[in-house]
Amino acid sequence: MSSTSNDSSGSRPDQPSKPRPKRQRKITEGHSPLRLNTAIVGGGRGCVTFMQMASEDRLGRFRLRIIGVAEINPEAPGLAFARDAGVSIITDDYHKLLEIPDLQVILELTGSVEVRDELERIRPRHVRLIDHFGASIFWELYTAEESVITQRTEMRERVEAERQWITQIFDSIPDEILVVDTNMVVQEANASFLRNNGYRDVTEVRGHLCYELEQRVRGECQVAVEDCPFFTAMRHKSTTSIVRKHFDKMGRARFAALVAAPLLNAEGDVVGVIESTRDISHRILLEEELKATESRLKQFMELAPVAAYVKNLAGKYLEVNPAACDLLGKEKHDVLGRTDLEILPREAAEAFRAADREVLKTRASVHNDNEILHRGGEPIYLMSTRFPVMDADGEVTALCGLLRDSTALKTTELELDRTRDYLKNIANHSPMIIVTIDMAGDILSFNPGAEASLGWKSEDVVGRSIGDLFPDLDERHMLQRRVVTEGAVRDHETRLLRKDGTAVPVTMTLSQLKDADDNMLGTVGIAKDISKQRTLLQQMMQSERMAAVGRLAAGVAHEINNPLAVIGEIAGYLDELLEDDPKVDDAETLQELVESMPKIIKQVKRCRSITFRLLTFARKSAAREEYADVNAAIEEIIPFVEKDAQLSKVDIQCTYDGAIPHVRMEELQLQEIFINLISNAIQAVPTDGSGRIWVETQLKNSKVRVTVRDNGPGIQPDVADRLFDPFVTTKAPGKGTGLGLSICYAIVKRYDGEITVQTKPGEGATFTVVLPFQRDDENLEDGETLNGEPQFPLKPMDDV
Repeated sequence: MSSTSNDSSGSRPDQPSKPRPKRQRKITEGHSPLRLNTAIVGGGRGCVTFMQMASEDRLGRFRLRIIGVAEINPEAPGLAFARDAGVSIITDDYHKLLEIPDLQVILELTGSVEVRDELERIRPRHVRLIDHFGASIFWELYTAEESVITQRTEMRERVEAERQWITQIFDSIPDEILVVDTNMVVQEANASFLRNNGYRDVTEVRGHLCYELEQRVRGECQVAVEDCPFFTAMRHKSTTSIVRKHFDKMGRARFAALVAAPLLNAEGDVVGVIESTRDISHRILLEEELKATESRLKQFMELAPVAAYVKNLAGKYLEVNPAACDLLGKEKHDVLGRTDLEILPREAAEAFRAADREVLKTRASVHNDNEILHRGGEPIYLMSTRFPVMDADGEVTALCGLLRDSTALKTTELELDRTRDYLKNIANHSPMIIVTIDMAGDILSFNPGAEASLGWKSEDVVGRSIGDLFPDLDERHMLQRRVVTEGAVRDHETRLLRKDGTAVPVTMTLSQLKDADDNMLGTVGIAKDISKQRTLLQQMMQSERMAAVGRLAAGVAHEINNPLAVIGEIAGYLDELLEDDPKVDDAETLQELVESMPKIIKQVKRCRSITFRLLTFARKSAAREEYADVNAAIEEIIPFVEKDAQLSKVDIQCTYDGAIPHVRMEELQLQEIFINLISNAIQAVPTDGSGRIWVETQLKNSKVRVTVRDNGPGIQPDVADRLFDPFVTTKAPGKGTGLGLSICYAIVKRYDGEITVQTKPGEGATFTVVLPFQRDDENLEDGETLNGEPQFPLKPMDDV
């Protein structure tokens, strides 16, 4: 509402206001018309004028009792006049005028269409609204009547101008206005009526009966209807209003507000009726929609399984549903009109109030899944949603909350968390490899046992394909089919890949991973690293097989010893014969015999030495308590292999650690080990002059380590796994027997040592011999690496 800067009190803006002489009214003595309780909206000059006229009874047949004035400008002249006149209600909010008991009429004098529409929307049905246009009409009618009585002669020329002025005001009213006489004959119609009903001029309707005219807004007129506002206004001589419903040509429901006011002559007799029609279809539809919404809201509040409430901005409960009463443990009448502090424990009340303040501050909904309400000493877990309720102007007018008891769900979640933590604890502390994968074959989880066994970190493999660990696609598909069809696969032996590409033998059990509805989500695999067990088993097999080879070697050695003994005896006899027989005097023959016999004896001794070593190997006799100088032993054999190296254009480089002590091993067997290793390396490296062999000795971790490294083509993993087995060789057929490395392995093990190989295809091979010199039990630990690379475990030979 604005101050009445554009006053519509009735004075023509182009004419000065003049004092009017008091009119001699023809009113029957003793007749006292009913005064209408009236409130004025707008405190400008028009307000002052109307109050003056009302106080002096200068409004003719309209008797008004001014009981309230609304104006936002405290300096408006209407407010000062109202205070002096003793008006009971003076306010800056015109909405408060509608709260006046027995209010009958509202005069709207602001000139604001918005104010007029708002008053029309919110006014009670029994309160009549005269807006600034209507007030202007009444005022002009009054002015015209005054002029006719008091200034009939001098105002004759102005009558037409005033009539035109009134007509303009009449036509400017947006409502349809129709003036009919007592016979229901139309006398006047405003421009809105003519325009809305398709008439070009008032002459097309003047003189016709009102019910004969087409009136699209109000619908077809029914003379016989009892609620016709014309008859009511005629009969009761008072303003009446109704709302009429009809259906237009499109079948749509239309609503019209009809107001009929009697036109009285000076004697108070009805001489006609002025009817006002306004299309309120939109408002009615909104009201019906509002009622339907309110009905649905009421049903929701009553039937919703969640607790729902509405609070005002002061935090007082305006509405609660039965579920909210059950949650709070209160009756509805104990909750309405009260705050949280009055009905809840202080801690819970403060939590509720803090959540409410957050909603009012942000003007947005706030959701909380972990709200706790204590009732009867027991916690109640709540899922809450609070949101603001706003008016058409976007101002927050209230706050609504929805609460759901999630105690059962929370209890289940806590139990699930405990179970999950328990299972996670088992998985985290299990040495087994535990991996879960989804239906697409991507890794979902990877436990620490898997990290330790395979060398991957969980964050590196989660989300990646299981193919990175299990490369055999056909085997994967076969296992997946068995898991789907059989439900599980138990104790399946296979190999998984470490991060460095080496294979780990495992025994694996696979089972389905399902959800609560028994739908398969993926597969859980539990695998055990069996490399140690397999190594032990294969070492046992190696020992058994080497024993068999030893027995064979023993037989061969005995068979060789027999003829060697005979040769030795003959050679001795010949030697004695040469010394004792004087007939052997041929100088040349004698010289030949003298030179040949020592050779025979030397070779016999050499054969005996070989067979002795073969017997020693076969019988697993205890190692001799001899100590050999590793550096000297290697230096001694280098000349024997240099000839082959030179022929193959291979360069041998030796690096010795002078601080290493003697090792507990027979020197002859120590030399045999390195003759085999270096000879194998010479045969493996390129012969185009680029071949290189490096021999190095060093003291590390109280053990002597000797490495023989080459730049040859390397060894395939499947062969490297069995390299120390008898009869396994990387040489071409006919080039080697495959016994050299197995003999080296047997010798090293007899002296509590270790021999390993580190190799990759295309990157050469490194053989490492580790020999103790202080403690017999200080061997290489399982999984120990050399030069940062894992070692192939020692493997006995496979079944032959």
